[in-house]
Amino acid sequence: MKRVTREPDRSRALSEVQTMAWLLDNSIPVPGTGGRRFGIDALIGLVPVVGDLVSGSIGLFVVWRGSRLRLPRIVVARMLANTALDVMVGAIPLAGDAFDLWFKSNTRNLNLMRRYLEQPDTSTRGEWMAFAVMAAIVLAVVLLLGWLLVSIVGEIVSLFG
Repeated sequence: MKRVTREPDRSRALSEVQTMAWLLDNSIPVPGTGGRRFGIDALIGLVPVVGDLVSGSIGLFVVWRGSRLRLPRIVVARMLANTALDVMVGAIPLAGDAFDLWFKSNTRNLNLMRRYLEQPDTSTRGEWMAFAVMAAIVLAVVLLLGWLLVSIVGEIVSLFG
C-alpha cells in the first residue's frame, strides 16, 4: 500500500518558528537603546553551561520544524550549525553572553527557512560554501575550548604537583 503524505502546513510552521525565534531572540526591549532587543535565550544563557544547553535544546525546535518542511539537507545543516555555535560560544563565561545578544541563532534559522521557502528553486551552492565556513568556525571554537580546558587543568595540576 502506498503511503500518502500531506504537504506540511507551511504558514503554520513559519508562524510557530517566528514566535519561537521572537521569544528566544527579540522579546525583551532594552530601554534607551533605540529599539535594541534581546530574548530569553540570553537570560537562560546566564546560567553557566546548563543554560546554554537548555536554550540550545529549545532552539532545536526551530531546526526540527525546518526539517519537517522538507528543507534541503544543507539548509537544515546550516541551521544545526547556527544552533551548535550558539551553544558552544554561549558556554564561554561573559564573552558567550555577549555573543548571545548579537548572534541570535533562532532568528538566523528563521531567515534561512524563509529564504528557501520563498525561493525554493535557488541554488544551494552558496549554502554549501556558507556551511563550510560555519563548520570551520565551529571546529575552531571546539579546538579553542579544548585547548583552554587542557591549559587550565595543566595549570591546576602544576599548582599541586
